[in-house]
Amino acid sequence: MKTAIRIAVGGIIVIGVLAYMNRPISREAVNEKIQQHLVKVVESSDSLSSALLTIYSNKTGYHEQFAVGTVNQTSDQPVQADSPYHSASVGKTMCAAIFGLLVDEGKISFDDSISAWLDADMLRGLFEIDGTDYSNLVTLRQLLSHTSGIADYFEGPVKSGEPMLELISSNPDLAFTPESLVAFTRDHQEPVGRPGQQFHYSDTGYILLGLILEAIEGKPYSDILQERIFEPLGMMDSYLMFYRDEPADIIGIYVNGVDLSSRDALSVDWAGGGVVTTMADLLMFMQALENGKLLSDETYSQMTDFQYRYDKGIYYGMGMMMFDLSELSFLLRFSGLTAMYGAVGATGTYVLYDKDNDTYFAANFGSLDFAEKAIEELVTIRMIYDRMTIE
Repeated sequence: MKTAIRIAVGGIIVIGVLAYMNRPISREAVNEKIQQHLVKVVESSDSLSSALLTIYSNKTGYHEQFAVGTVNQTSDQPVQADSPYHSASVGKTMCAAIFGLLVDEGKISFDDSISAWLDADMLRGLFEIDGTDYSNLVTLRQLLSHTSGIADYFEGPVKSGEPMLELISSNPDLAFTPESLVAFTRDHQEPVGRPGQQFHYSDTGYILLGLILEAIEGKPYSDILQERIFEPLGMMDSYLMFYRDEPADIIGIYVNGVDLSSRDALSVDWAGGGVVTTMADLLMFMQALENGKLLSDETYSQMTDFQYRYDKGIYYGMGMMMFDLSELSFLLRFSGLTAMYGAVGATGTYVLYDKDNDTYFAANFGSLDFAEKAIEELVTIRMIYDRMTIE
């Protein structure tokens, strides 16, 4: 699940930079200011019920979690730091990591053709331009890096029918299978270009990747996630939504004002981001990537080769995003804020790593309206945190 992230750098950045230049403050003051800021964010937004944040730093020893608001907009139950939530496109990073594991095991190459696992019927029409079918040229690397040319069922334009976002907002009890999501692109959309010719974010591409993993491993994608990621890393509170016996119990997730947390339309995400998780689990996942517990250095370096420009100051590798904050505004060039990279979801959810300062940031806002705002708020939070005196 994705939406365009174009960071609006206006008054919030100006105020933030000025605050950043103020005198250093204590750890206790940092905690208070971050808490107050998150309360203000939730209270001032009609599209939020809660905000969750974790900051974990090996450099400063800072490890704090924040939980503000309620589990949904109709409840008085306070949200908790360990509340499970739908993590949207954060799941793409997990999907990409599994492909990295298979590369390390010698079972596949990133440059293998996807036609080795997907038959002609599945690929029909997805890569056809002016009567020429380019599906035999599409590689795993291109799907993972969004350069295959395939359309995006979640936010891409349609040539007939309703766009997907309108469809699920007006019909929140619609249920989707991976095959029906691919069929949506085949029946209602057109490719954006030939393989390898452009970067175009595509959830459809990641559905194909999930189907490929099932073909390689010979088991459901939910089991693959469990066996390859969740169990080895001890991510006991993570699972693929809709693929276990009991219903999911997650905090509110809002798309165009509709809470989909208990609705079938949330099946619109699968291998592209259908994972339910917690901040603690995501921290374990990102640390495992960085500490070499999951992937070889060579494979991880390919995932974090951020050569594709997503937007101003935002770059993409394979299943991962990098934010060069110095590019987002003129003022931020002088702020000292370092780049961050990791997993990002359209509902204001992320787990990002600041390598220069060996610090992790995980958060969830749970609203499609916060695809951009979540990163804006992260800039503000970074500016507060970076003022902390190290004792």
